Order: sequence, then structure tokens, then C-alpha cells
Amino acid sequence: MLESMTGYSKIESRNGTELISIEIISENNRFLDLSLNLPEHLDIYAEEIKRLVAEDLKRGRVRINVRLNGSNTTPELKLNSEMLKQYYQALNNLAGELQIGQPVTMQDLLGYPEIFRTDSVTLNATELFSQVKILLKSAVAELITMRRREGEFLAKELENYLQLILAQSAEVEDLSRQSRQEYFNKYKQNIAELCRDCQLDENRLIQEAGILAKKLDITEECARLRSHVKQFLILLRSDEPVGKKMGFLIQEMNREITTTGSKSENATISHLVVSLKDELEKIREQIQNII
Repeated sequence: MLESMTGYSKIESRNGTELISIEIISENNRFLDLSLNLPEHLDIYAEEIKRLVAEDLKRGRVRINVRLNGSNTTPELKLNSEMLKQYYQALNNLAGELQIGQPVTMQDLLGYPEIFRTDSVTLNATELFSQVKILLKSAVAELITMRRREGEFLAKELENYLQLILAQSAEVEDLSRQSRQEYFNKYKQNIAELCRDCQLDENRLIQEAGILAKKLDITEECARLRSHVKQFLILLRSDEPVGKKMGFLIQEMNREITTTGSKSENATISHLVVSLKDELEKIREQIQNII
């Protein structure tokens, strides 16, 4: 079954007051390119997370966002009452010594940031990572399911294009046989008219016409094109990554179609060659997204 490189998944799980959220976004890319956006508590596990993901995802630009939301992940702001009292007493003593009659106000005290403190809860990174790993596996599995659904759709589209190429290739081959005989007869007639008043070697004429007809023969190109299409159809049903193999086959198919066009002097065949290249380009665009 084909697998696309584009997909999306999001998994969330609540553990007490803490909500763990994992989001995966996948796009096409020649190789596997992983980027992570992790809470600072999980930075030390970045390489292990990449290794775990790489076991299941072979190609694509994959972005993974892990978020923690909960009261125990938000620092709690508290007033340092003891320090506030010390500042108040110190300022009053100073005011007395300097004989300043103005009383110490709360506004005076708020200018000292030390009177506030934040109490952040220390998370157990090992326990958190264990939970994240479980969720990550589920998120990757959900992503693969989506990518395979799209791959199934792509396989049907590609098969339609390939069947059309086979049909047009057969038409090209039939037209080529007809045009070769027509070209042979026309060539023979033209030579006969040119040599009307001279002695003409019939055997030599047939030999030269045969050589020319062979140069215009596209039987081998059509046979190789059909062979490539059949190999491509087999890849559509493969469970292995086949995107790069498909790319190679597209190059070979394009080579045979181009050679067919260069050999032909038939206008109908030339039009069919353009159509074949158009279908091939549609396939080339689609396989850019296949693993």
C-alpha cells in the first residue's frame, strides 16, 4: 500500500491537572527531516524522540510539537512577606534618622522586585517522558493512517494515468506499423520517379528502403515503455517505500516516449506523444509526495 508524505495528527492526554498535547505535521521531502518543539523539561530527550519517530517514518519533512498545559507547569507568584517587613522597618528607621516626616507607603515598597518570588514545581522529567513516548507512538500511528489513506487515493489516480499510457502506446504502435508501410511505398515511388530514365536496381532499392524503415521502427521503444508501466503497477501494490524507484521509472518512460517522438514523422503519432508526456508529467507531480 502506498503511503503519502503529507499528513496531520494531534493527540492529547490529561494527567491530573496537566494536559500533554502532541501535534505532528508532515510534508513531502526527499529524505526524513525531523524538527522538534519541546518543553525545556524534555530537551534532553530530543535525540531519543527523533530515533523513535524515525523507526516508523522513512521520508518527509516532519514537525513535532509537544506542549504542556496545566497549573503545575505555571510558576506561582508569591509575596515575600518577611522581606517586605524588613524593607519597611529599614525605611522607617532611615526616615527617623533623617528626620523625614513623610510615612513609608506601599508604593515605596513595590519598587523592590525582591519582595516577590516564584515557586515553580519541579517536574519529574523521566515520568513525563514515559507519558510522552506513549502519546507519541499513538500520534505517529494516527499520522501513518492518514498518510496511507491519501496513498490509497494516489494509487488509484496513478493507475488511471498508467492505463491511459498503455492504451495510447498501443495506438502509437499500430499507427507506426501503418505509417512505415506507407512511408516505404512513398519512398519507393519517389525514387522510381527520380530514376525514370536510368537503370534502377530493385534489390538495392528495397534494401535502402528497409534500412530507412528500420530507423523509423518504434517497436522496441513501445515494448520497453509497456515493461516500465507494468513494473510501476507492481510498485503501486508494494508495502515498501517506492517513491524513489517510481522516479527512476518515470525517467526511463520519458526516455522511450522522447525517442518515439523523434523517430516518428506521422502527425497523429506526434500528437499522441505530446499526450503521453502530459500524462507522464501528471504522474511525476504525484509521486513527489510518495514515500
